[in-house]
Amino acid sequence: MEVKMESQAGVALVAKAFQILDLFQASSPTWSQAEIIRKTDLNRSTVNRLVRFLAGRGYLVQISYSGRYSLGLSAIELGNRANAGFDLRANCQAAMEELSAKVNETVVLSAFDPLKMIAVCIDQVESRKEGLRVFEKVGSSFPLHAGAAPKAILAFLSEDAREEFLQNQLKRFTANTLTSKKEMRQDIEETRQRGYALSKEETYEGTVGIAAPIFGPLGTAIGSLAVALPVHRATPEALTTIAQQVLCEARSVSESLTGAVE
Repeated sequence: MEVKMESQAGVALVAKAFQILDLFQASSPTWSQAEIIRKTDLNRSTVNRLVRFLAGRGYLVQISYSGRYSLGLSAIELGNRANAGFDLRANCQAAMEELSAKVNETVVLSAFDPLKMIAVCIDQVESRKEGLRVFEKVGSSFPLHAGAAPKAILAFLSEDAREEFLQNQLKRFTANTLTSKKEMRQDIEETRQRGYALSKEETYEGTVGIAAPIFGPLGTAIGSLAVALPVHRATPEALTTIAQQVLCEARSVSESLTGAVE
C-alpha cells in the first residue's frame, strides 16, 4: 500500500512538472513564478520546487535581467530529438491505405513547411481505377492558398500565422485559384466550419480535391490528408461520402499523434 501511494505521488508530481512546461508556447515564451502559480493553480512551494528542479536540469532557464523563465537547452534538444525521430509518412501509412481502399481514388499526404509556408507532398497512394486518374508528384509543393491539401493546413494554423500568410501576394495557378484575400478569408471560415477543405481546378485543371488537417500536439495543423479525383467523378454525392471518410482517417491519425481521444 505504501509503494502504491508513493508511486501515485510521483506520477502526480511529474504531471505538475509537465503542466508547467506546457505553459511555454511560441505565443507566451516567458513566465514568472507568480504567473505560473496563477495559471496552474499550484501552490507556491510546489511551483518553486519544480521550477528549480527543471532549471537545474536545463529544461528551464532564468533570464537574468527580468527574473522570468524560458525553455532551456535541454528542452530544445529534446524537441530536436523528437523532430528527428518523427516520421509523418510512417504514422499515416495505414490510414492512407485504408482511405484508398474505401474511396478508390488517389490519396495524398502533405506536410507543412512553416519556414516557407508551403504544403509539400510527401507520399501518395495512386488510384487503381481504370480510365482517367489523378496523380501528384512526391516532393511537389504549393503555397497554402492553392488547392485542398494546402488550404486544409492554412485554415487550422493559428490566427496570427494565417493573417501573416495572407499579407503575401497570392499566386494564381489556374483561373480558379483564389487570389483575393477576402475570398481566402471566406474560404478559411467555411473550411473551419466543415472541418475539411475543398478545391476545384485550383492547381490543376480537371481535378477536384478534398482534404482534412492532421493536427500536432500544439493543436495546429502539421499536414493534411487529401483525396484527388477527376472533375467528372466529383458528384455532390461522391464528394460528401469522400469528405466524411477523409475526416475520419485524418482524425484517427491526429488522435494517435496527440494522444487525444474525442
